[in-house]
Amino acid sequence: MAKQARKARIPVSGPRDILTVHGKQADKEYRFVLDTPGRIQRFEDGGWEKVTITKGMEVGTSAVDRGSVVGSVVTKIGGQGQTLVLMAIPKEWYDEDQKAKQDAITALEATQRADSMEGNYGSLGIHRK
Repeated sequence: MAKQARKARIPVSGPRDILTVHGKQADKEYRFVLDTPGRIQRFEDGGWEKVTITKGMEVGTSAVDRGSVVGSVVTKIGGQGQTLVLMAIPKEWYDEDQKAKQDAITALEATQRADSMEGNYGSLGIHRK
């Protein structure tokens, strides 16, 4: 009798791949958002949309809590029984938001540089990798 290949087994105490999303649109950025009062609405106000399951989309691994029916919003149970909602935004908008955050950090770092402390001694260097 021929030996059958067995599907990879995930031990009960092993890590679970429940948040990986396959079949995402390349022009969107995705993230799971904790569903606390007002948080989902704040994301929607910022241009994020709740993601619904489409044909070809898979969430998680086959052995663990996969997404449900086509057309339903993707949700997962997080720690302490909290709900996570999968949301997406166009990459262009996401990149703009990230640039704005980085610009604010860069401006703050510029105030901490040694040349802004004229007349003092010592030095401070900020380097990016």
